[in-house]
Amino acid sequence: MTQKMYRILILLLAGYALGGCSEQGSGGGIMVNPARGEPIVIDAALAITINEDRPDGITNFFYDSSEQIYLWLYWANVKGRHKMKIRWFSPDEDSDAPPYREEVREFNSPNGDQITWFYINRPLSGFTEGEWFVEVFLDDLFERSYVFDIR
Repeated sequence: MTQKMYRILILLLAGYALGGCSEQGSGGGIMVNPARGEPIVIDAALAITINEDRPDGITNFFYDSSEQIYLWLYWANVKGRHKMKIRWFSPDEDSDAPPYREEVREFNSPNGDQITWFYINRPLSGFTEGEWFVEVFLDDLFERSYVFDIR
């Protein structure tokens, strides 16, 4: 092997080792420490029904003939009085349209833990098929959203 070929091979190997063979910027990650005592959803589920304060028939897939769809939430660090807002969106609504259903409730937790659940009833014509989502707000701050499908 000549000196020139040896240098080219070294440069190619160095380029491969430093740059790799994958695309740059294809992923990443962020880590955040939540504030101590901040309200948090410990567990949540979409379900067919609620039985003894627990979700029963946990699923992300429902049918247009389903009687009800439940959203169950288990909260921690929510001592005292709080206001929840739940907004259900069907495939018929775009992001600027009012939700299919919106509900606002208050609760008072003496120990900081709370279980809440909400539901929507099947309309007379049945649920619209497609991708639905529900948004959860606590004290007017967005907490999270859940996506589910109606078949």
